[in-house]
Amino acid sequence: MVDWLILLINIIYLLTGILEYYLAPKIGPNPYLGFKIGYTFADREVWDKTNRLMGKFSIVHSLILFPSILIPNFLIYYLILFIIPLVAFIPFGIRYAAIQLEKKGAISENVSPKRLEGINVGKFWSLSPIVLYLLLIAFEFITYPSLPDVIAVHFDAAGNPNGWSSRGSFILSYSLFALFAPAFSYLFIFLGKKYPMYIHPGKMRFPRDAFLKTTILSMDITTITLIFVYFSIYIYAVKKFVVPLSWYIIVTVILIIFPLGYLLYKWRR
Repeated sequence: MVDWLILLINIIYLLTGILEYYLAPKIGPNPYLGFKIGYTFADREVWDKTNRLMGKFSIVHSLILFPSILIPNFLIYYLILFIIPLVAFIPFGIRYAAIQLEKKGAISENVSPKRLEGINVGKFWSLSPIVLYLLLIAFEFITYPSLPDVIAVHFDAAGNPNGWSSRGSFILSYSLFALFAPAFSYLFIFLGKKYPMYIHPGKMRFPRDAFLKTTILSMDITTITLIFVYFSIYIYAVKKFVVPLSWYIIVTVILIIFPLGYLLYKWRR
């Protein structure tokens, strides 16, 4: 993990918030940009209000995160400040959209979100998050004995290590951090079964399970990327060889294409 890479990620996060606030309301409901849930897809006004709210949050949140990058050994602080507010605010955004739709009378007592048939994504999508996470844990378990007691876990833009950790502390923190992706997937799988309106495509021309599967796929890609990052740290620890950062960028961009391609395929069908 490189300083300027985290800085770039935060800049992208800021730009995403700006686009969500200004552009998403102008475009209207779409499968690519905005707070894409069933409640916002159901009504244009709800889409506009909710995206302005979530856009404001992303802008403020990203600006708050910038100073944390300047703290020595900042990564742990950055991750805490990034994940906790995000996990707390997403349910708030969902509830806000639901309230806005209820106020408009688009949801009545006779058409309750709980009365919609639950969405079942099937065994493959239900198992892929835990299988990939266990694959990472297995790799960590297999490689742990060959790791030195102290390993480099952070690198500058030139590829020189500038942050270290004990192998036990690194494995534990990395495993806990990687758990976020499958946990997020299973949260949405639960919502799909119990409260399908959250992820219903609304008036969009998509199958009911398209956005749920796309969310799972995105989280699976996150886990795959973390596996690549772990192996780069491991290779440096045992071979003193730095995997070029460009490879991570190329692999990540290629992997990100898959969720967008899946949605485009479903939309055109």
